[in-house]
Order: sequence, then C-alpha cells, then structure tokens
Amino acid sequence: MQDFEARNYRIDNVELNWAKLSKPVNPFGTEQWELQIATTDKAIADTWSSNHLNVKQDKVDSTKFTVSLKRKAVKANGDANSAVRVVDSSAVALPHDKIAQIGNGSIGNVIVYQYPYSTAGREGIANSLTAVQVTDFKEYAAPVDFEPIVNEGSDTSNSSEMPF
Repeated sequence: MQDFEARNYRIDNVELNWAKLSKPVNPFGTEQWELQIATTDKAIADTWSSNHLNVKQDKVDSTKFTVSLKRKAVKANGDANSAVRVVDSSAVALPHDKIAQIGNGSIGNVIVYQYPYSTAGREGIANSLTAVQVTDFKEYAAPVDFEPIVNEGSDTSNSSEMPF
C-alpha cells in the first residue's frame, strides 16, 4: 500500500440508503456520519471493489450490492472533523432539516477520500465519506407501526382499557 496516492474517489449515480448525515451517530463508541450506497449492477460493484471499497451482497435482496461509508467526527489527532458536505442537484448546500429527511432510495453522487494507513501491524486503504450530492431526493417517511384505535362511542382511546 506504500505506493497508493491519497485521492478523492467520486462515485456517480448511486442509490443512497440509511443516511445519517445531519449529525454524527454513535453506533459502536465512535461518533461518525454514515451512509450506505447501493447498486444492482455487478460490474459497478466489481469496480467499487477494485477501488478499495468493501462491497457486500445485500442479505435481503441478492441482486443488490452495498457499501457502508462513514466519516469520523473526531480525527485521529483528537481534532474535530468537519461534517459531510451535502448538496442538491444544483450543488447548493442542503439545509440541515432537509439533510435529516434524505430517504432510502434517493439517488446521488458521492465523494470518498481514500488514503493509505499503517496501524498496529495492519495496513490498507481507508475511506472517509467527504461529500454527497443528492440528485433525486426521496423524503424519509417513518414506517407506520400502529393504526389508531378508536373505541366505539368515544373519540379517544385509553390504553388502560386494553385487555393485555
């Protein structure tokens, strides 16, 4: 990996899923922004693999290939990292509230900063999500888990009246 030059790698026209870009999340003790990209084109997935991305076959849809991207909120030296830059199809920054509403199935372009690393006897190419351009915005819609319960003769429901 010694001969790898750090670079920005642009990935165009991908499906965007599980976007956590409005604020860092803390899934395993490390604050980070996250995004999953996906394609159903095996040739594109192979290109991603050959460009140092960890491609996985989707567990639910075997025709889909995914890559989980992240950007740590804190750099290795302890300094704060800047947020992932998120823009619309005109390259205008998306407002914070709109970033939080990027839904699965949105389409966009992604820039990943790739650089060689060597730590604790391991070496390879690391990827850091840098920017996202949303070209086809699909608004996140929360799943409907429950239907309203209306008691006959009443316009409200009381959970204490439930038999369980």
